[in-house]
Amino acid sequence: MDWNHNQAAAIARIRATLSPDELASAEKVKRINDRYLGLTRDTAIQLAFKNLVASVAWHDAADENRPGKRRILAICGESGAGKTRAIMEHISLLSAMGRYVDEDGNEINPVLIYEPRSPCTPKLLAIEGLRKLGVPVRNNIRENEAWDAFRTALKAHKVIFVVIDEAQHAVVAANAVEQQKIADAFKGLVQMPDWPVRLVLAGVPPLAEFLSKHEQLYTRRTAIRLEKLEGETGLATIDEILSKIAAHGEVSIGVEIDDKFKKRLSHAGAGNFGTIVQMIRGAVELAVLDGSSEVTETHFKNMYLAYSGCLEEENVFTHPNWHELEPLKAFMRVNDETPRKHRARGQKKIKFGDRP
Repeated sequence: MDWNHNQAAAIARIRATLSPDELASAEKVKRINDRYLGLTRDTAIQLAFKNLVASVAWHDAADENRPGKRRILAICGESGAGKTRAIMEHISLLSAMGRYVDEDGNEINPVLIYEPRSPCTPKLLAIEGLRKLGVPVRNNIRENEAWDAFRTALKAHKVIFVVIDEAQHAVVAANAVEQQKIADAFKGLVQMPDWPVRLVLAGVPPLAEFLSKHEQLYTRRTAIRLEKLEGETGLATIDEILSKIAAHGEVSIGVEIDDKFKKRLSHAGAGNFGTIVQMIRGAVELAVLDGSSEVTETHFKNMYLAYSGCLEEENVFTHPNWHELEPLKAFMRVNDETPRKHRARGQKKIKFGDRP
């Protein structure tokens, strides 16, 4: 079955139901979300990716086991910090990481990107990579066999750059022995004398803790932490991205952009760049879909209602004591936190299917 044809047909049918004005608004919303918003931190990320590429260019099989070479790039930050979007953007800017046709006429993608399932084990981490490459894996494969097969498959598919997104899934539930196995596996990937592999790891803070524990990875990695937007610098950044996103949507900001408003916005997005960007885009999208030429406080209020599921009177953009609200818990209600009742001593446990 041609899934691409089916997808195109399904999308075409939806588009046929929209008016020209609705299609124009949809295209504008797409353009708003397609644009990448670079920050000062992107200079460091760009340099780190260029160094990974350069390290492949001077690959020396006889010298590959020497420590101190930065073959691993780790990008850590809270959920919503913009890690994945930044990685995808910088990969797209490097021709060395783009698809090409080899001397045999085969289309090659030198970049493998995958996300391990949670919870994950050292063996499953290798198996997920094999499956992403389209390599069949037998059910009873052993851990060492899985990693051997993964290394072989990378060479066979001419993959040089391996990107593991949400890499904390592999280590957050792992014990000390399993974490050591994963560290050894990462080291083995980037030290193959007959094939240069460079590893990019993205994840939330448990990944940073894992990388800090293992000296064998410390001497082989470049680490970049995507910090929260805090303080005067954070507020200045919020001011900048507000203006940029409004320009992308071809609308003006009809709200007084003072420090109080920017602090409300930062609080709503937990200080995370990616989350704040999505919230601003959400407000601009509402203005575009309304046919409005400016983004108002109502658009921000309605955006937060939709994003958080909060009560009307607990909206960060209208509440007088907004700093006391917890955006991550805005969807919860009082009865959602009812404590579990413990069985009295001697009381039988209720089995599945029985009435209490």
